[in-house]
Amino acid sequence: MNLNNSITITCSRDVDRETARTLFEQHLSPFLQQGRTWMLGGARGVDQWAMEWLAEHNEVCWAVVPYTRAKQPKWIQPSLDAVDRVVELQLPKRKSAYAFRNRYLVDLSGIVFGFWSGKGGSTVKTLKYALRKRRELHGIPASPGDDEEGVTISDFVGDTKTLLTPS
Repeated sequence: MNLNNSITITCSRDVDRETARTLFEQHLSPFLQQGRTWMLGGARGVDQWAMEWLAEHNEVCWAVVPYTRAKQPKWIQPSLDAVDRVVELQLPKRKSAYAFRNRYLVDLSGIVFGFWSGKGGSTVKTLKYALRKRRELHGIPASPGDDEEGVTISDFVGDTKTLLTPS
């Protein structure tokens, strides 16, 4: 897979469908219809709304799951049926499996979008990892009342720009 043609979406789980779809239209639309592969983790919330939105736009979408498809919750199975490929990492059943899955997504992508609701957790850790890997990073606030310009990377690592692109 060509890193320049793949995009990972990482996100907070507490973003409602309407907000997520509005954010996708605003921030992801410019990246559509370019032959890219979209990479998602298959979690509740933004991941499932992104799978739906990308399918409506006839985009290639992969879901990367930490265990096997059969071990995913029933509610996600219809979404997994709709994606182009399900990558099963078949990791041991541990909480750290999700962090490994998120790093794997970043490793496969040239661009990372992080829709962040302002809370800590795996989204922030994934965005920090993407910065360390020098991926093009877009940090997008996903909660009402957040700064419209975007979450600054300094929210994660110190004083730098909202958008980091590899040099």
